Amino acid sequence: MKRYANIKKLLKNMKERQKEGNSNDKWQPFSTNINENEKTLRQQLGTSQDVMFTKFTIKLQNGDRLSAMLVAIDGLVKEDAKRDNVLKPLIENPLQEKLNKDLKQIQERLSTKKATLEDNLSKAVFQILKAKALLIVDGFNNGLLITIEGFETRAIEEPDTEQAVRGAREGFIESTGVNVSLLRRRVAHPSLRFETIEIGKFSQTGVTIAYIKDIVDLDLVQRVKHRLDKIKVDSISSSGDVEQLIEDHPYSILPTIGNTERPDKAAALLMEGRVLLLIDGNPFCLYVPHLFLESFQNIEDYNSRPYYSSFIRLLRFLAFFISISFPALYISVLNFNKSLIPSDMIVPLIQARETVPFPLAMEVIMMILMFEVVREAGVRLPKQLGSALSIVGALILGDVSVSAGLVGAPTIVIVSISYIAAFVITPIADVTALIRIGLFIASSVFGSYGLCMAMLGLLTHMVSLTSLGVPYMTPFSPSHFQDWKDGIIRFPTKLLKQRPKSIPNKRTTRMKSLPKTGDKQ
Repeated sequence: MKRYANIKKLLKNMKERQKEGNSNDKWQPFSTNINENEKTLRQQLGTSQDVMFTKFTIKLQNGDRLSAMLVAIDGLVKEDAKRDNVLKPLIENPLQEKLNKDLKQIQERLSTKKATLEDNLSKAVFQILKAKALLIVDGFNNGLLITIEGFETRAIEEPDTEQAVRGAREGFIESTGVNVSLLRRRVAHPSLRFETIEIGKFSQTGVTIAYIKDIVDLDLVQRVKHRLDKIKVDSISSSGDVEQLIEDHPYSILPTIGNTERPDKAAALLMEGRVLLLIDGNPFCLYVPHLFLESFQNIEDYNSRPYYSSFIRLLRFLAFFISISFPALYISVLNFNKSLIPSDMIVPLIQARETVPFPLAMEVIMMILMFEVVREAGVRLPKQLGSALSIVGALILGDVSVSAGLVGAPTIVIVSISYIAAFVITPIADVTALIRIGLFIASSVFGSYGLCMAMLGLLTHMVSLTSLGVPYMTPFSPSHFQDWKDGIIRFPTKLLKQRPKSIPNKRTTRMKSLPKTGDKQ
């Protein structure tokens, strides 16, 4: 037993050494010889034409000259900042005294946002690839990492997926620095925190965690950090990768991690105690926890009067039920429960079915799949062609199919209504399509009994889901009656004084006092 324990311990140590050897943060010291440092950097960075090694000399007032080198990636740093803020101050004006080990005299000369001392050459290489410039001086076993990034970014625009009639016209872009500044402008408080973790051995993708320290439940923040730390992959290419790697139920069709492109919505989520994840190079911001109810809410609900907002929310719930159940109810009634059809509608339905050569189930599923093909083609094609195909293609397809007797007109109407209703709830339109097909299959095989059992199974699955430990169906299961004020309907803003109990937070009250406006002044 003792020998077995020693062998097991030895294998564990070997795995840890191998893991450390593959890590990007392994230790590699600078050499005091600038030529050896250049040789090492060229070996690691290769001979790519965008890697710039700029050599120059630094003058001292006593007449001595020091060889120096600035290493940067062309296109990732600002050329004018490199020339005017780094090279000119060091070349034109001699330094008054000999350099210290921390290169303090050079740091004082630079007119840049930030310059930090680095003594790990391996780490410096990865910082160069992330838009930093590395300054090396002959005779010193360290270097200065200078922040002069200057790559092109997209302009701030309103996101196409979350447009608002009355609201901000700003959306996140692919630069995390810009996205952080958009949040800072809306939450100007020192308790707003940003912490960045780099994920991916090769991609080194920055994932920034954002939260308000005085509001958020710190246990939730620790759970998010723990899951991000456990991700050991080669690359992270999008926010979808992070979402699927940290969610509680990766095999569920329902999303338990939310996303948004709107800074105003993200700021409102922070004020409720949520944790945001900003992925570098992606305009979508993830947030946890995410509840099922939020798929039917919109940031514009809070910019409109509560009565119309409540009506629209009820309409979204109705549209969701229509979208997932209409094809299933249609085939269930026609094939299994004909007695439920009003007498005035029986004859038109029978006449519409007489010329159709396919069984009803095949007819409906053909139309569902064809509508999915048209929708997908409209999304993937260029905007001018996509919009035309979505409208004209669907009209021609439906009209010709009915005229040729391949599909009945009632089937076209039912499937069309189902798809149009799904556009009202775009955050879960993809989930709606899968649920629609699942309920249709159950109904086509077992009738109304299959439809009821499938709906019950779906509801049971939804109740069992969690989002980073928070129940997905809250405030309904478990029940938090206080949160129903902003649930299916929205109460007036003055009555929403407390933060949602469904979301863990440390500061329950968000409105301490309000003006009295009900009485005549």
